[in-house]
Amino acid sequence: MRRFTALSLLLALALSACGTILPPASPSPTPSPTIITPTPEPVVTAPPLPTPGGPRTLVLWLPPQFDPNGGTPAGDLLKSRLDQFAADNPEITIEIRIKAANGPSGLLEALTAASRAAPAALPDLIALSRPDLEAAAVLSLLRPLDGLTTVLDNPDWYTFAGQMAHIQNTAYGLPFAGDALLLAYHPSQVTLEADAGWTQIRNLGVGLAFPAADPQALVSLGLYQSSGGALFDAEGQPSLDPSGVETLFEFYAQASASGLMPVADTQFQTDAQSWQAYREGRAALSIAWASQVLAEASPDTNLLPLPGLDSQPYTLAAGWSWAVTSTDAEQQALAARLAEFLVDSQFLAGWTAAAGYLPPRPNSLLQWKDRPSQVIAARVLESAHLIPSQDLLLVLGPLMQEAVVGVLQGQITAPEAAQSVIEQLK
Repeated sequence: MRRFTALSLLLALALSACGTILPPASPSPTPSPTIITPTPEPVVTAPPLPTPGGPRTLVLWLPPQFDPNGGTPAGDLLKSRLDQFAADNPEITIEIRIKAANGPSGLLEALTAASRAAPAALPDLIALSRPDLEAAAVLSLLRPLDGLTTVLDNPDWYTFAGQMAHIQNTAYGLPFAGDALLLAYHPSQVTLEADAGWTQIRNLGVGLAFPAADPQALVSLGLYQSSGGALFDAEGQPSLDPSGVETLFEFYAQASASGLMPVADTQFQTDAQSWQAYREGRAALSIAWASQVLAEASPDTNLLPLPGLDSQPYTLAAGWSWAVTSTDAEQQALAARLAEFLVDSQFLAGWTAAAGYLPPRPNSLLQWKDRPSQVIAARVLESAHLIPSQDLLLVLGPLMQEAVVGVLQGQITAPEAAQSVIEQLK
């Protein structure tokens, strides 16, 4: 495990702090609900909040895609919601600051810098992706939500969303936007049944674009997990099941031989690259994030849940959450109340549909007006599992990436690839 320790240190450096590898994500204490039976919630308003000491200002940090002043349908809905909160609470002023989603001036980096050099410049509420939520919690930049809100106790959350809100069994975020890997295809080129598995897909004789060379190997790890493969051993250390890994690589070998996964496409390292190949018609199918597909609404794209290796739907999911960052107790309470207001099921129904994201709450999905999209989204969300932690991906991702590319290019056999990965984990 010396290799594992070294790689964990690299993650810590990337996050600008020291941390230990996170154990397997514990299931959320809330059960996985069905999308059939929930009762729609009443419209939630924001009752006036006490503001000791007079008027207060709540500062929100958001990435550009969620800008309420961006002139988009989703932005207009969010602006209206924020205006409603402000109208219901006239003693509170809301200020919006737009930060890059990532990079040197991104949300996480700006939050880290402010916490060290200018605590007074910290926001009260911030929108963070799952990886950034995880990193910010490890860096102690977030206020745990225990004692601030009980909204996560409501059963109206998908299982992955409840898990996404927690880091090490402590709630740090209120999810408002879900995202998941799914299968997109051009109906003008192929026809697929609603319950299509990989055997049917492989027999189509067409190509599928996906980021085979992704350093995190998310697609590969999701397929591995779909057949019951575990990511940790009994002691909580990163581990892979030899037979499960070999099954995955045998799948890739067959996919390559059938032309489903052409050698030329093994160069794709990012979702954007593989999705561009699909959009340009260089592939009839693509594994893509829901946010990529829903944002375009192409008439020549149909969607299906991503099949697992046992042909049952199984996918990895992530998303965005509201997190409280203020160090002031009264500001924390106000920020949590605003976050609750922004994750109301009825509001998220319209907002997620307009923004091109999947709702983290079943009652929100029930209110989608596009019935075909609702049905597909329900199947995707019910089969969604939270992505592995970032430090685990740092360990397993590069090993899987190298082996997957080698198998798809015919440079190594499936048994050899499996043995190589297992050996390097020891």
